[in-house]
Amino acid sequence: MDISKRFNNHGLSIIKTIGKGTYGNVYLCEKGKSNLMTIVKDIELNLKIQDHEQDIANEVKILSSLKHPNIIRFFDCYYNDNHVMISMEYATGGNLAEYMYQRYPKLVKQQEILFFLCQILLGVDYIHKKNIIHRDLKAENILLTGKHGIIVKLGDFGISKMLASAKKTSTVIGTPYYLAPELCEGKPYDTKSDIWSLGCLLYEMCTHRRAFDSETLVGLVKAITSDSVHPINTAVYDRGLQDLIDSMLSILPDKRPSIKELMSRMIILPTVYTVFLDAGDDELLMSKAQEFLVA
Repeated sequence: MDISKRFNNHGLSIIKTIGKGTYGNVYLCEKGKSNLMTIVKDIELNLKIQDHEQDIANEVKILSSLKHPNIIRFFDCYYNDNHVMISMEYATGGNLAEYMYQRYPKLVKQQEILFFLCQILLGVDYIHKKNIIHRDLKAENILLTGKHGIIVKLGDFGISKMLASAKKTSTVIGTPYYLAPELCEGKPYDTKSDIWSLGCLLYEMCTHRRAFDSETLVGLVKAITSDSVHPINTAVYDRGLQDLIDSMLSILPDKRPSIKELMSRMIILPTVYTVFLDAGDDELLMSKAQEFLVA
């Protein structure tokens, strides 16, 4: 069936192609008479790929269960022939990677970093309380929306995993540059692997560089499991940010702070308090954001 006809069957009109994924393409669409803009992941079922259908069912299950101001909203799921189409909220402000590198080489201000980080932490705290590990937290998956692109939404739960109570998982998956040491070594892991990824993200926000990098996968794994990162510029950022990064990038998972512990740090607590009070009210949040995002 023609792709346009397949989308039209569900009241969707394709505006443009956003990108291509492992299992299919991603489109920006308009929904029927409501004129609602939505992102649609068009996934072609392939019975030759082991657990393909289960992976998709897992993503739909996770997305449909998440309702939080800092999580991309799930709208609907359509099945058509051998395709599954997942309709989600459209983040109008792009992603955090674009936000950071459009300003290169100018560093992102500390107030901006804390404002974005607080929203990310609130979103991750929400999924961790639901026993979900994101497993692919990176700048490209931190989406921005709102009138000025300042409301943060966690996206791409395609490789998230529901955790059995008190159990750890050992499937190695995610973006290599953000992989925690325990994943590199094939050891069981839990929510603390997301804390490591957030540490890598925070470092990147402060430096425009990856915390760990190498031209080869072997070199990258060696760096992650044995090296420490170069310090951030303390002439630009408070020492408290460096302390946050150091704690999040502890080689030992048990030494890494929980989301709750991170949000109680003095450098971040005032911003967390402000964001938390305004969570769920986009207008209030955007208004309050002006105090942090001074041009």
